Amino acid sequence: MKKITLIILFLFLYSCKENNNQFFVSDEIYTTILGSIQKENKENKNLKFFYIFTKYDTLVVLATSRENEVFPIDRISKLGAFKYKNNKVIIAESYNPKYNIIKEKNALDNDFIKDKKSRGSFDEDVQYGYIYKMITPNNISLIKKGELKEFFIK
Repeated sequence: MKKITLIILFLFLYSCKENNNQFFVSDEIYTTILGSIQKENKENKNLKFFYIFTKYDTLVVLATSRENEVFPIDRISKLGAFKYKNNKVIIAESYNPKYNIIKEKNALDNDFIKDKKSRGSFDEDVQYGYIYKMITPNNISLIKKGELKEFFIK
């Protein structure tokens, strides 16, 4: 009886794990994005701005060293942002998304965004990041990682 009580207590505590996902419709999207940011930070400490957006059923995590100065990010609207460790994560407007990735009521900060359009250069900053295929918001698979410049040709 004591073992059963301990097992139930352990399962209860495990199921009550802290969830900081205040932004995205699924924990899978949240953990995928934060995992991508952590991996990019290990590879390149200069990448401090991460743009998240979708196009159809594709989730893109785009890392840059400057805010709102890189094509195509300087040309799209931003929905909000949040801080993650020493990084700024900016959620950009999606293009014909198959799945909505943002919760309707979320904790994104709209005043935290530098929305002034800069000169927007394609050559000055190399875009790194991850492209994922979303089968559902809870089922995401990696398509490409690394330099993504080829996908944003003018």
